[in-house]
Amino acid sequence: MTVESYKLNFDVDFDGLRYSCKEILTGQFGRGAELDCEGLKIKDITSGGVKVPFLLKDKKLVIEPARGKDLTIDFSGEISEQSLMGIHQSKYEGGHIITTQMEPTGARSVFPCVDNPASKAIFKIEVLVNKEVEVVSNSPVKMREVGGGKSHFVFEDTPKMSTYLLYLGIGSFEELKGKYSSTEISVVTTRGKSSQGEFALTTLAELLSEYESYYGIRYPLGKLDLIAVPQFGAGAMENWGAITFRESAILVNRSVSFRFRKQIGYVISHELAHQWFGDLVTMKWWDDLWLNESFATFIGNKMLSKVHGDWRVMEDFLREETLSSMWKDGLLTTHPIRVAVTAPEEIAEIFDAISYGKGASILRMIEQFLGEESFRGGVSEYLKEHSYGSASGEDLWTALSHHSKRDVSGIMKSWLEKGGFPLITMKKNGNKVKISQARFSYLDNTDDYLWQVPILVSAGDREKRILLKDKEVEVETDNSSAFLINKNGEGYYRTMYDGELLRTTLGYDLSPEFRMKLIDDYENFLLAGKVDKSEFMNVMNYIRKYDEYSVVLKAIEALIDFHMILDNDDLLNFTIGYLREKYEKFKGKEDENSKVVLESLLNAMALTDREFRGKQKLKLGNYVSLSAEERQSVLTSSSIEGYGKETIWEMVKRPENDMESLRVMTAISHLNDGKDLIEFLDYSLSHSELRGNIIYSLYGCTSNKGFRDYIWKWVESNIQKIREIYQGSSSVSTFIENMISFSGIGHRSEVDHFINSFDIPEASRAIKNGLERLEVAENLIKRIGNA
Repeated sequence: MTVESYKLNFDVDFDGLRYSCKEILTGQFGRGAELDCEGLKIKDITSGGVKVPFLLKDKKLVIEPARGKDLTIDFSGEISEQSLMGIHQSKYEGGHIITTQMEPTGARSVFPCVDNPASKAIFKIEVLVNKEVEVVSNSPVKMREVGGGKSHFVFEDTPKMSTYLLYLGIGSFEELKGKYSSTEISVVTTRGKSSQGEFALTTLAELLSEYESYYGIRYPLGKLDLIAVPQFGAGAMENWGAITFRESAILVNRSVSFRFRKQIGYVISHELAHQWFGDLVTMKWWDDLWLNESFATFIGNKMLSKVHGDWRVMEDFLREETLSSMWKDGLLTTHPIRVAVTAPEEIAEIFDAISYGKGASILRMIEQFLGEESFRGGVSEYLKEHSYGSASGEDLWTALSHHSKRDVSGIMKSWLEKGGFPLITMKKNGNKVKISQARFSYLDNTDDYLWQVPILVSAGDREKRILLKDKEVEVETDNSSAFLINKNGEGYYRTMYDGELLRTTLGYDLSPEFRMKLIDDYENFLLAGKVDKSEFMNVMNYIRKYDEYSVVLKAIEALIDFHMILDNDDLLNFTIGYLREKYEKFKGKEDENSKVVLESLLNAMALTDREFRGKQKLKLGNYVSLSAEERQSVLTSSSIEGYGKETIWEMVKRPENDMESLRVMTAISHLNDGKDLIEFLDYSLSHSELRGNIIYSLYGCTSNKGFRDYIWKWVESNIQKIREIYQGSSSVSTFIENMISFSGIGHRSEVDHFINSFDIPEASRAIKNGLERLEVAENLIKRIGNA
């Protein structure tokens, strides 16, 4: 069966949180029809004007016989006050809106449909609702009529698109409007907040110009709205022409530090990338989810770096995407980039660091190997060839191979179908360097898989690209200059130099990216038992003299990673000394990148330095006058020290904005008193206006060493509520993985009891990952000791 169009006439009870709908499907239905349908009440169905029998079974609406070219379905549905998937209520102080989140499988809970990304159709949307509110959808409003206390909105037909890209927003909105070329652009907010969208609107216009130039295709729709949603389960969603964001991911106010301003710019760029790559051309099935998300992650950063060349965006990309994904990909329980998906609950779990960060890093590595123009030309060809349709990864490789005259498919196959990545080892042999590959892992492995590894070799001013397909290769060197591979971090592998080569290499002028990668490699070599603590400390002492933006940020991350696992005096003393030293150097700097470093230093000191916390907590009474960079550290210091509880509780109940809500709910997860923390979690879980941010409290709780005795029983009592709120997203799996790997330290029996007590299919991979990460942490504690 084929659906060519959906006509959806919604009649919405805005205050009663329910709706009815008359849905008309046109297409080819043959002898029958089977539609995805979940939680809806079907009144009757007609085909060709004649009533037809139907059956609801296993979340399917089965209609037989259904012949001809149309089906009419009368049904009704409820608007959820709990879940953040499908059609749901989003509360804010003084009111609420109704909003939708369809990806990955929320559409079937809003209307009967073929909820499959390859099944594209035209959507004809009409909404009847209270006259006091407005309606936003993917297309511009064609007509609005008011009468009888109701407003009737009719929207222009959408282009052919997938069900998961449909959007409906209903509420008291205001808009900050602009124009880019012939496209109407706007930021849509609840009342009183539109002025906070100026940065987003300006950024959107700048990025649209870059994307149209890069893709060689004009933006396909007549309007583009950026919609700030008060309660949102993720960061943003690329609904075609109506992109939704959590408020803290789009609105700029006095609470927003420069670090978060950069994040806002990136999120806008990421979702804008999808308007072509994902919306105009869509994956055929969810096993190619990585293709959507990897590409938007890579190109989103690349385009933002063109608009803001001083932001050091690609250094952030290396740290936040490449290196963070390698931590997960070093597990033996990792998964390939391309994953077979057979059930809806399997989809949510692959919205992870592999599908985003690893895939994006592989694309960056391929771009470096092919050259920027060949890569861009292949992408443009792919989009033009498959516009308004669906495609697979193989279609992209074909286009890239055509433009580059290289076998891209062969290279990509070696990276797509196998989890993990290689450790590249280099050893001096006379006037040659032997370069070899073997799978990197934290635990022992006997894997002899060989990747096709694009490697950029640098020796002085000379560069050479090689494709390492075999176990090893020898490359000549003149011994007179530094011999480097992956000098700017584009390669997705870890690098280990033998002793002589490492000592020689560290004597040369190296890029910030190289130093950042060096820190990350040796942190993970220590986790894997490939080096001892002294070797790791030698590297940290080497980088201590450098004050480069990304080097300091990566050093902070590495030290805090170990702090979460260990109670080792040597490492703690080094950490406190390093943070204090860098704080003195960055605290007076006014440039924006230095402010990012300063915020990270302050936050890390709040977690590690008792003396610092004692001073910082006293600033809570003067919170409103603090800089945005300092606020998180004051809240965290106060929470750890049990200081100003009444003030912090008031901020939880009445936050100034979403950014402040996110801050205080992150900070309060560090409370030292387990009973106080349980009281806070119970309160947050019972108040739906906090449900969008409680996941950040839960993430924070997993790193709270003092909460390990309490977290297991609390989660066992509340896991079903958490699952309901975040169904369809990766939040549950991420939380469970972190809980097992960090809260599980010293609590193996609680871990086993939790795993044996609950069937959580959307976290099946996360449980395996968490158990392996826990073993890695336990091995580290045994080797280094907590003293």
